[in-house]
Amino acid sequence: MLEGITQKLLGATQSVITLYSAMATSEEWQHPLSWSEPGFSLDSFNLVLFPGGHDKAVRQLLDSSDVQKLVVDYFPKTHKPSNKAVAAVCHGVVVLANSKRPDGKSVLYDCVTTTLPATFEDVAFWGTRAFLGDYYKTYGAGSEDVEQSVRVPSHLSPSLSA
Repeated sequence: MLEGITQKLLGATQSVITLYSAMATSEEWQHPLSWSEPGFSLDSFNLVLFPGGHDKAVRQLLDSSDVQKLVVDYFPKTHKPSNKAVAAVCHGVVVLANSKRPDGKSVLYDCVTTTLPATFEDVAFWGTRAFLGDYYKTYGAGSEDVEQSVRVPSHLSPSLSA
């Protein structure tokens, strides 16, 4: 069923669907690592990607103190000439913004980053609210948008902006 929907709605080719099916049946996909597992570390990874999304379920990642501790440990290891990197998409940057160093500042402090523009989030929210409710507001109607979350003073130095 997924193959038919994916091909018709998204235009995925059969080769891409085959690759997806292989990934979805892989050992790694079937038994993913858990960030809350005792002793888990990001040190063996060269790239850490924080996905985004508006669904309320993404809050388990955005708000996890376990993930934030891992980020605080890993983020300094991404400074060049390191081959390690961190990437975030859409709401994923909130994980980084919420990860506080021992001095109370975000790991993003003194960094230049991009984020989902408030205008885009607002257009999606107000344009779909009648039939999706507060879906496009991860923390519910009236909550701050991603751009506001990242612009908190403890997240960015005064000389930088999101």
